Amino acid sequence: MINLGVLAEGARTLGVDLNEHQFAQYQSFLEGLASWNTRTNLTSPAALADAERVHLLDSLTLVPIIKRLEPKPTRLVDIGSGAGFPGLAIKIAMPDLAIVLVEATQRKAEFISWTALTLELTNVEVVADRAEEIGRQTRYRSTFDVATARAVGPLAVVMEFALPLCKVGGTLLAQRGVEAEQEMSDAAGAAKELGATAIVEWIEMPSGIQSAIVVVTKTEETPGRYPRRIGIPSKRPLT
Repeated sequence: MINLGVLAEGARTLGVDLNEHQFAQYQSFLEGLASWNTRTNLTSPAALADAERVHLLDSLTLVPIIKRLEPKPTRLVDIGSGAGFPGLAIKIAMPDLAIVLVEATQRKAEFISWTALTLELTNVEVVADRAEEIGRQTRYRSTFDVATARAVGPLAVVMEFALPLCKVGGTLLAQRGVEAEQEMSDAAGAAKELGATAIVEWIEMPSGIQSAIVVVTKTEETPGRYPRRIGIPSKRPLT
């Protein structure tokens, strides 16, 4: 059962306002995750046991950043959504956002679709495909105000997946670990090649631990040769 006290206190600490309906949606989200996880490997038992912190509050760290972006974002893409984090968690907190969730693993994509339908979320599209593929499709390329990515791979790889999808002036929010500053330095060449600049923003988590978010701003169009074909970005990250 979801610990609403942990979620409520954590959200307040992050400066995210949630109402009773949103709390109920988060509860249904985690109940569905626990049920599906008995037959499909969506998350680890340890993460599930502390899902309010590990999944929900970690996702909600992005909400204050998204809300202060100018112009006001209306369209978000979540790369490698897994079980819907951070994408669906953000959607519940910001219901006016139109969100596309990209998840190549079919069963995970099915869970995300089921959850969006169960929670009656509108303007949610689930794409069961690789980021390298959708980054070349005119329907998606250069159409998003914000891209998010959590535990997808090295920062240079995340940039190559996400920046082709962002509009010029759009923002990639890449959740990273304690080595975020070094990762950003290592990926500086990739950012330049893909038409972007980056900074690290540190967020104080309710647990007292700091969370790093690399904020990447797309300043010019990404060259048409990116993303490279499936598998190449991960095998040969840009430097």
